[in-house]
Amino acid sequence: LREASDQPISYTRRAARAVLFNAAGQVAVMHFTATSSYKLPGGGIDEGEDAITALRREIREETGYEITDIHELGELVEYRYYCGMHQISYCYTATVTQFVGTELTQKEQNAGMELQWFDTIPQAIATIESGHQVDEDGSPIGLKMMILRDTAILKTLK
Repeated sequence: LREASDQPISYTRRAARAVLFNAAGQVAVMHFTATSSYKLPGGGIDEGEDAITALRREIREETGYEITDIHELGELVEYRYYCGMHQISYCYTATVTQFVGTELTQKEQNAGMELQWFDTIPQAIATIESGHQVDEDGSPIGLKMMILRDTAILKTLK
């Protein structure tokens, strides 16, 4: 997706994200109540952190759950010219275990980030696609990119 205000790619962001399942086989989706947008759980990999460690940390922070049964799905590469970012997402499936409590950042709290469970992958896809207007950073094109990314990840399992 290209816009008139695009800029050269100036940095790379690495992220780990998961298609998360609970014991009932439901699929996790993060809802941003402030923007009515949705995404799969996961986020940035910190300096010196490997993808699995980051995945465990991000899932715990965002959903409040520990995870097990982690399986690699693959990598998804994005060139986000609207913000000059090259993003590599390391994608997994995992199962939640013990709930230990969320550790949302102030930005995530302000965005109204909350966990929602869906009975099927098609329901999760439809919900993510229903996001409208902007992503949690206020970007319309960012939302389009997030929808394309997360539905592509889910469709690998459908």
